[in-house]
Parts: sequence; C-alpha cells; structure tokens
Amino acid sequence: MRILTRYLLRLHIAPFLFAATGLTLLLLLDQVSRRFGDLIGKDLHWSVIVEVFVYSVPFILAQTLPMAVLIAVLYTFNRLAGDYEITAIRASGVPLARIMAPLLLAATLLAGGMTWFNNTVLPESNHHLQVLLTSIGRKKPTFYLRERTINEVLPSRLYVQPGPIDRERSAFEDAVIYDERGGKSRTIYADSGRMAFGAEQENLYLTLLDGSLQERVDDSPHSFQRIRFSRMVMKVEGVANVLERDTLSSYRSDREMNIQDMYQVVVEGERRVERARAESQAFAMALSQRLADFPEALESGGARIGGTEQDTVGTEEPPGGAPRLDPARGGVRSPTPSDDAGTRELVEQALPSQDSLLVLARATVDRFTSAAAASNQLDMYQQRVLDGLAQINKYWVEIHKKGSIPAACIVFVLIGAPIAVRYPRAGVALVVGVSLVFFGAYYVSLVGGEELADRRIVSPLWAMWAPNVLFGLIGLAALIQARRVTR
Repeated sequence: MRILTRYLLRLHIAPFLFAATGLTLLLLLDQVSRRFGDLIGKDLHWSVIVEVFVYSVPFILAQTLPMAVLIAVLYTFNRLAGDYEITAIRASGVPLARIMAPLLLAATLLAGGMTWFNNTVLPESNHHLQVLLTSIGRKKPTFYLRERTINEVLPSRLYVQPGPIDRERSAFEDAVIYDERGGKSRTIYADSGRMAFGAEQENLYLTLLDGSLQERVDDSPHSFQRIRFSRMVMKVEGVANVLERDTLSSYRSDREMNIQDMYQVVVEGERRVERARAESQAFAMALSQRLADFPEALESGGARIGGTEQDTVGTEEPPGGAPRLDPARGGVRSPTPSDDAGTRELVEQALPSQDSLLVLARATVDRFTSAAAASNQLDMYQQRVLDGLAQINKYWVEIHKKGSIPAACIVFVLIGAPIAVRYPRAGVALVVGVSLVFFGAYYVSLVGGEELADRRIVSPLWAMWAPNVLFGLIGLAALIQARRVTR
C-alpha cells in the first residue's frame, strides 16, 4: 500500500503544480490589465510595479490552490481510469475510497497550511499592498495634467488649466493658472509654457511664455493690477515626483487582519450594540415615566418634565428578549443563556452604570417636545443596533472564510475522483468542463452566502460553510455511485 500511496501522490504533484502556476499567472495578468493604466501613468520605477504584483500573489494563491486541487484530481484519476489502472487496483481488492485516502490526507494537510497562510501571511501582504497603492495614488508625475481641465496641483491653493499638451516635451499651450498662495488671488494667462521638476524631484517649475498676470492690489474685489510678461518662471514647492512611502498605517480593513484582531473588533462591536440597547431601554423607561406623570401634573396645575430623584426603575424582564438593567452588576445583562460568558463579561465591563444611563435618558427626554422627535430618537437607537450587528457579521464572515476556503481542497477531492472514474474516456473536456462548473458554482455560493450574512439573513457560520457541506454531500453521493460501476 505504501507503494500505491507514493505512486498516486507522485502522479498528482505535476498536474497540481502546473494548474496552480497557470491559474495564478492567469489571475495575475488580470490584475496587471486592471492596474496597468494607474501604474504606467505614474512614471514609477519598474521595481515598484513588480512589488505591487508580488504583494498581489498571496491573495491570488488563496483562491487558486483549491482550484488546482480539483484540476489535478480530475486529470490524474481520469488518466488512471482511461488506462485501466483503477480497474486493476480495484480488482486486487482495494476500494475506491482507499485509493482516495492518501489524497484526502494530502488535501487536509494543504487545507491546514492554507489556513495558517490566510491568517498570517495574507493579511500582512494585503496591508502592504494597500499602503503601497495609497502611496502610488499620491504620486504626481510631470505629465499627469489633463488637457482643458482644471487640475488641482496644490489642494485649495493652485490650479492649472492647460490647453493642448505635448507629453514628450512636457509643454502646453493656452494655459490658465489660478494661484491662491500667500493670501493673494492671482490669475495668470500664458500662450505657451513648459513644466519640469528640479533636481531634488520635489519642486515643480512652470516656465510661462507671452502672457499676463492679474492680481488684486488690496482686499477690494474691484481693484487689481495687470502685468504683461514675455517669460516668467513659477516655482511650485511640495509637488513631489518621487514615491513617498508611508509607514504602515495603523488602520486595517477586515481583509488585513488575522483572526485574533478580528475577534477583538467583534467584541468591541458587541459592546457598542449592548450600549445602544441599554440606552434605548433607559430612554424608553424615562419616556414612560414622563407619560405616566403627565395626568398628575395636569391636575396639579403644571406639567412636570422628566422624573424626580425618588423615581425608581424596576428590574422586570422586558418583553421580546431584550437585555435588562441589572443594578447589582451596574450594567446590562443579556438574557440569552447560550452567549459566551467571557465575551459577555467583557461587554458588560464597558457599559455605564444604570444610574448614569437613566440620568442621560431623562436629560434626552427633557429636550423633546413632540412624539415624533421621541420616535426618531428610538429609531436612532435601533439603527445603531442594526449597524453594529451588521459590522459584527461582516467580521465573523471573514473569520470563517479563512477556514472554509481551504477546506474546499478536501471537498474537491471528494468530488473530482468519483466523477473522473465514472467517465474515463472524457479526457481534457471533462477536466475543463467539470472544473469550470464547480468553480463557478462554489464561488457564486460563497459570494451569495457572504451577501446574505452581511444582510443578517443567515448566520456567518452557515453562510461560509454551507457550500462546503453541500458540495461535500454531492461528492459522497458521487463516490457511492462510482462504487457500483463495474468494468
């Protein structure tokens, strides 16, 4: 059996590496086509462009490795079945499931390695790529000006509107320059000109020919002077033509975090949700007290706004499963027994006390003079809760995705081997057709599940793992069917 195991693994290595390399290069070329215009128009050094695509490779590998597994399994098992090797192995008493066992073990090890890769290498590469693209976006080359368009050279200080531009000579015609530097307002017209950076590559020099300068003499908008010139050189400081790299930003999106960082964001989101729920309940209590006291205030000759120092709030459980105020703990206690105790304790520690919530709620109630305003306030609390839950689901989706996509390697082995054995004469057409169908169906299911989870229609757990469960069941059904086929 060891010989058979080594033989099967050796047969899969070459197709797997070929498929992984080909798919990665194909998706990398797609990235090149998308970013080519933004990168080539920035006058970047070739090493910077290479760096952009090197940082793009980890994200591409996270998608292509499961694809490569399916292609390798389909190709190798279809070849073995076509050469009657599968028949010979099964005739010796080795079932198809045993033939697949080494590949399932290899796919499991690959899935574990990909999970580590997605949690450690991928977030850092995504973060470096985002920081690099942000730095590239701020770089201003000499030929970045657009014709017959007001171009902002210095934010809110200097604008250039050139006519026809000669890109090779960095020359332009019929230019209008709006200069608001130094507290003065100048408008400069030039028949032609040239632009170039200094040796330090930080300051831009505009050489203007045959034009005029209009400038206000004082603060009066109707008083200005006009100066004609045959040649004038303008120095614009701080317009860098070099790539200024940022130090790594402290902000990271969900795809730039590992599981531990995202879990901390989830805990913070739960704290905000519980805070919004607690404030909403305290506001509702304060509003109820005000409405209850209103008839008595009318009988006594005046309306009393808010509550008194003797007003107390009960601790009865509100309907609908909402969290209740717990005076003994000074926070909000969720009634759901299935909540994680450690997470709930962290959430409660960040909440204000019951008394402070009631004081804030009474002050809020006192500001309202209509039922519509109070209703809007309650809607605002509810919207805060919904926004917080949506953010929590978003990060849970990314947490589960780091494991669900690698697990597809195991699922694709279960699917690929029985189908390849079932149709031994299909050849390359089977490999291409089945791969495209299952790739498309799997990733459409994954994207659809992510969208449903973001909308809080399904839980993030099922949204990310349901495709694996579904396709895994299809693979098991195909395996059972393949066992019944005799040759």
